[in-house]
Amino acid sequence: MLGGAVFAAVIAAIALGAYFEVSRITPQIGLGYQLAWPGYAVIFSGASLALIWDESWTLPLFVALAMLLPILMIFRMPTNAESFSSWVASTATGVYLGIPTFAAISLRQTIGDLEVGWASDLGAFFSISDESRALGMGWAMTAVAATWLSDTFALFVGRALGRTPLIPHISPRKTLEGAAGGVLGAVVATVGLTLLLGLPDVSVPLAIVFGVLLAVVGIGGDLTESFIKRSGGVKDSGTLIPGHGGVFDRVDALWPTLLVTWVIVQYLY
Repeated sequence: MLGGAVFAAVIAAIALGAYFEVSRITPQIGLGYQLAWPGYAVIFSGASLALIWDESWTLPLFVALAMLLPILMIFRMPTNAESFSSWVASTATGVYLGIPTFAAISLRQTIGDLEVGWASDLGAFFSISDESRALGMGWAMTAVAATWLSDTFALFVGRALGRTPLIPHISPRKTLEGAAGGVLGAVVATVGLTLLLGLPDVSVPLAIVFGVLLAVVGIGGDLTESFIKRSGGVKDSGTLIPGHGGVFDRVDALWPTLLVTWVIVQYLY
């Protein structure tokens, strides 16, 4: 439980920080004011539910809260186009960041062992309960590694070989060659972690498929954040990390990758 609790706290803090950064961009898009507090509540409730309860009804409860909490906004909002736009943006951003937050923490809480002894023992060490959550640790590590290596490979391959723009009206510097490098990096990560940690029921060909999927999803997340920033006319989502932008800049690809990894785990086990 200790490992899961620390992981949950970090994930929740990052998501809340990313929501705050988006709220600072929305006035520049023309919504008039920052995103409202129900978005924070959606993210926090998703993180709390995923950590505290590992039951089949937890996800439906979170979905219900994600839909109902934004309703509280309308009691203090005037009825005009600007209010409606802000309500939609607050709801959409809370859900966009909140669902992956729920999924990431739920992924880390997955019960089970890994097939490699030292990795399984390590996961069990950070599971202060009768049930080992080494499996969740292994998959969370795989998602993070796939995202990091995908970004790294995309950067270097794009700089060295990039010629063909990917989606120039959203991100002029991203290229098809860089995206291909990102796919390669994610595949290296998923195959490597599958073998290193012993992810059960995952063959090397299946790990390759997962790597391609995670890379594509991560690129989509990266482009989504670029779309938000370009719409607001800003270069970075924030200034928390000098020289690297804000929190959202660092996890734009990771959040959808964690979400899809959680879906994969639900399918496999």
